[in-house]
Amino acid sequence: RSLVQNKERQEIESTHGFPTENRLSLPQEAQAGLELGTWKFLGTTANLYGLSLTTANHGAFLIQMTTLIVPTVQGIMGVPIPNRIKAAIALALAGVFIFTQDPGAGGSSVTNGETSNLLLGDALCVVAAGFYATYDLRLFKWGKLVKPRELITGKILTQALLSLVLLLAVGYDDASDYLSSATWDNAGTVALLALWSGLAVNAVAPFLQVGGQQAVGPTRAQTLYASQPLWAAILSYFFLGETVGTQGVIGGAAFLTALGLAATAEPPDPNCDVENCEV
Repeated sequence: RSLVQNKERQEIESTHGFPTENRLSLPQEAQAGLELGTWKFLGTTANLYGLSLTTANHGAFLIQMTTLIVPTVQGIMGVPIPNRIKAAIALALAGVFIFTQDPGAGGSSVTNGETSNLLLGDALCVVAAGFYATYDLRLFKWGKLVKPRELITGKILTQALLSLVLLLAVGYDDASDYLSSATWDNAGTVALLALWSGLAVNAVAPFLQVGGQQAVGPTRAQTLYASQPLWAAILSYFFLGETVGTQGVIGGAAFLTALGLAATAEPPDPNCDVENCEV
């Protein structure tokens, strides 16, 4: 029986781009957590640094470059992409471009001609999108081989350890100074943000993402994720005072239309006639 299971696993690994030999001499669950946690750590680090230099609106929309990267990589790998999903991707990307060109989307974060910082922040958000796209693609692959709870537990542990190492290496003094001078209100805010980011964003959401991507495929999922910038724009307006002009409204409308196209597309067929199905 074990020989049959090993043969089936090797067939899955070879089909989905995994090595059939464990070169790291680690359990498969550990390999998955180590890889996924590293990609997510790199993406989050670039994203946070980029957001410190650009606006929340720009950052949220540029992160959605994953909407282009994921289906492009899948197409190169030979995965069939439905025409309606292709149209949704094109429309979503048009919405990204239109929104980021909106002169009213700069908000209060861009002052004193800090154009270079804004461009650097935008570039870092694009880099983060590349890391996030890689994470999404590898999550889809590993999700076929490792149980969701084990997968996300390893990912969270790796991401947390790498974040701690980065803090100790470059940010320990700044963090110590901030915490030593922080008031109870500031400390409470930091605690709530850490709890939200650690539990909701990096634990609950990835756990749900494993099952969701296995059901609809990473390309279709990326189009649905495109609603994130709309929520970010709404929240940044109420909490940060960032405004959106006419072009921003047009870009948002393009995103909503893209979501409609994706939602009404035919469901992917797990028994398609080609070697690589979307699911």
